[in-house]
Amino acid sequence: MASNDGTPSKYFEPPNSLLHMEDRTYNGLLAIGTLATISLIFTSSLLSFVTWRMITWKSHYTSAVGRNQSVVLIYQLVLADFLQSLGFLISFHWVAERQIIGPNGACFAQGWLIQLGDVASAFFVLAIAIHTTYQVIISRSLSYRTFLYCVLGIWGLAVLLTSLAPIIGGRFVFQRAGVWCWISSDNEGLRLSLHYIWIFIVEFGSILVYATGFYYLFRVKRSDKIIVPARSAETMRKARTAMLAYAMVYTILSLPLAAGRMASMSNNQLSDEYYLFAGALFTCSGWVDTVLYTFTRRALLFDELNVYGRRTGAHVESGNHNKEPGFQRQSSTDSILANNGFGSIGGIKMERTVKVELDDFDSSASNGGRVTREYYATAEAFKP
Repeated sequence: MASNDGTPSKYFEPPNSLLHMEDRTYNGLLAIGTLATISLIFTSSLLSFVTWRMITWKSHYTSAVGRNQSVVLIYQLVLADFLQSLGFLISFHWVAERQIIGPNGACFAQGWLIQLGDVASAFFVLAIAIHTTYQVIISRSLSYRTFLYCVLGIWGLAVLLTSLAPIIGGRFVFQRAGVWCWISSDNEGLRLSLHYIWIFIVEFGSILVYATGFYYLFRVKRSDKIIVPARSAETMRKARTAMLAYAMVYTILSLPLAAGRMASMSNNQLSDEYYLFAGALFTCSGWVDTVLYTFTRRALLFDELNVYGRRTGAHVESGNHNKEPGFQRQSSTDSILANNGFGSIGGIKMERTVKVELDDFDSSASNGGRVTREYYATAEAFKP
């Protein structure tokens, strides 16, 4: 940190600093900052909306939204995207300065936020995959307390991996790394152990987990079969596809950047244009996940199909909700399930517990006439 004449300098010399920014780098960082702003607006809007619904759930639902495990997991993913967007938003600072220098507060903040956002979003993508496949195969959900411990554990691990960078590498560990600040090239071991290895575990692990779930559903021969209406099967297929989409989106958006970093560790230096493109692509994670949630929100609530073996539901007749003995409307997604077509005529036979909508006739009615009813219930399969 000294100039050629021995005078102390306020920044590290190149390549740990970029003193003269070319126009192509300037334009690329401007694009990254713009995409980060879009992601920041989208993610903050979604977080605000879901938080408000969690607080005022009694005005909109019959059970707390905060107890819906799928919604909570996606909420955490979007929160991680929000932190990552904050990190890339600092690109505007380098654009204004026409240089990337460190160590300073801006460089440290960008490195910290990008590292934390990257690993946290990766972990929650994998958590969504495991959670979905667990419900498909085991037909059960975690207890809410266990689920919360898992969420806190994921954040704890993400914060730990981020904190270990300055603890092990020193307070100047976050320096110029290409076209933004991150763990410096002098600490390749930290890059690998605190970031790269986890990203690749998530990218390939998520695909493997989902493949296991799909194999179980469509390939494994079983003595009992689930008999459900075609519309119900289509709805569940959409739910599984929606959850798979998060892993696919994360892999597509993060793989170019991760591959470029791994190439640099093999002494294959890629151009700044490549990293600008890969960074811009990765910065899109926030707004893409938000849009994905908006379009798949109903299908994502699939995991609140009752999997605890309780018979619960609501009886709807002539537009009025009347509770029947043994039936209670407890899900915040009942109306969503109804709109998505969980319905059939007559009875159903299932091998595991699901929540369905039934159209039936009232054999005990005084006039013996047929009436149309809607049930939100769960039923266990049985062998005749």
